[in-house]
Amino acid sequence: MDTPTLWITQSTYLKPKSEIAEVTPRHREWLDQHYRSGTFLVSGRMVSGQGGIIVARADSQADLEAIFAEDPFVLEGCSEYAYLPFTPVKRGKALQLDGVPLVE
Repeated sequence: MDTPTLWITQSTYLKPKSEIAEVTPRHREWLDQHYRSGTFLVSGRMVSGQGGIIVARADSQADLEAIFAEDPFVLEGCSEYAYLPFTPVKRGKALQLDGVPLVE
């Protein structure tokens, strides 16, 4: 089995917190859709409060950009994303990831 490409996607908020809060429920519905599909593995707000992080699984940046183009945060000008791909070589037992060796 091939090793998957994982992506660390970092959002940077472009609008005030009050406007982010208005869009957040729609953004979370969008997140849930991609958790159910298996594309998103984990996400959360950065401690700084300036944006968020999503760890995703995708074959290419173009595939990922197409998904993120539909994010309500992007559609409403609240956030922009940067994409950092990596190839995992090890994993702990808390994460099931086919093609990546488990360290026990």
